Amino acid sequence: MSQLIEEFKNEHLQISDLLLQAREVGIGNQQGQDLILSAKKMLLAHLNKEDKYLYPVLREAAENDESLKSTLTDYALDMDKISAEVMIFFSLYENNDNTIENFQQDCNNILRALSKRITKEEAVLYKTYDKIKGA
Repeated sequence: MSQLIEEFKNEHLQISDLLLQAREVGIGNQQGQDLILSAKKMLLAHLNKEDKYLYPVLREAAENDESLKSTLTDYALDMDKISAEVMIFFSLYENNDNTIENFQQDCNNILRALSKRITKEEAVLYKTYDKIKGA
């Protein structure tokens, strides 16, 4: 496994862990709000890193691989949907704009959506990247 993919997987764990901690602590205190803000910052940095290092390699390979091109299109549409949901979640809770009662359920929903995405990403996109790079 390439170092880049190891970094991405580690970041996935860190983001998930921050959200799990926030769910346990709750959002009605500074610690919970700090955890949500940290998770948001880490997720945005992770997505930017993928955009810079992962997707250009995959898109270049997809120029000669219709199956990969189709996979990337499907993943992009999926990511657009998940990104919108996650950003709504962060905007609701980083500024205390939603009720504390909704937080745990909303957090569970985001964790579930991210977990599904992470599983698919690691199983398909990351393996494809490593195959292209010969890792």
